[in-house]
Amino acid sequence: GDSPSDAEGEVGPSGPEKPEVSESSELPGELPANLRRIPRPGSARPAPPRVKRQDSVEALTPDRTGSGKIVASVIVDAQNSDNEDDSQFVVEAAPQLPETSELEVVPAVDMEAEEKHGGLVKKILETKKDYEKFQRAPRPGEKEKSLVFEAAWKKEKDIVSKEIEKLRVSIQTLCKSALPLGKIMDYIQEDVDAMQNELQLWHSENKQHAEALQKEQSITDGAVEPLKAELAELEQLIKDQQDKICAVKANILKNEEKIQKMVYSINLSSRR
Repeated sequence: GDSPSDAEGEVGPSGPEKPEVSESSELPGELPANLRRIPRPGSARPAPPRVKRQDSVEALTPDRTGSGKIVASVIVDAQNSDNEDDSQFVVEAAPQLPETSELEVVPAVDMEAEEKHGGLVKKILETKKDYEKFQRAPRPGEKEKSLVFEAAWKKEKDIVSKEIEKLRVSIQTLCKSALPLGKIMDYIQEDVDAMQNELQLWHSENKQHAEALQKEQSITDGAVEPLKAELAELEQLIKDQQDKICAVKANILKNEEKIQKMVYSINLSSRR
């Protein structure tokens, strides 16, 4: 930090003499109460350095006619009894105030920001400006038009809401119907697979039974063949016997006719 001897070399703009500080441990009575402090005991550790800001710096106004230098005020230590305390003060210089006004600084920052921004940000800013212009208070005629447009927009909104509600109900109904249908389709697929397996099983079983039937049919045909021959012989014998019976009946009828003729002739002869 700056020592008191260095600070005494600077003078303010008014040119008054600064107060002298004695090297003794006693404080002058003219010092204000905020600069007085209780002396530290000898066994205490050294105090940490403290930062003092130069709050007494006077900012230069834009209409000043003198030079632009800022005169720093003199900082007087409140207690000179302890040299360690003096070495632990840190003086922070007050920043110089810019001479340009705030109105001149803001546009420059905006220009730099606009130069840094790309085309998309510029478009967004232009859209924002157009929207702010559109959001201004409308004229009386425009207000009536806006009311008409708002009423028409609300009507269209209600119609669209009703259509959306109908569509939602239809979609819900479709979903309710589609869920059982999907389950049925899953079950049908399972049933079709089971039926196909069962059909293949019955086809194989039918083929086996057809082969067994053909085998049995051949065996039966072999066993029935002699019987068929015997049956044909018997049928031929029956036919022969029937022919004989018919011949005998014809002879009987002829004999009866002869007998009747003989009887008739006898009767005629007896009447004479």
